[in-house]
Amino acid sequence: SRLIVSVAIDNLGKGAAGQAIQNANLISGLMETTGLSALGIGQ
Repeated sequence: SRLIVSVAIDNLGKGAAGQAIQNANLISGLMETTGLSALGIGQ
């Protein structure tokens, strides 16, 4: 099986999108900051 996740990070991940990614990481057993330190689109 395969899981594909697409997200939009608002204001460098400081808002609700960043929180959602952090929660998804915890549920998936990943480190809380996985995917949050990467640069967003256009940066």
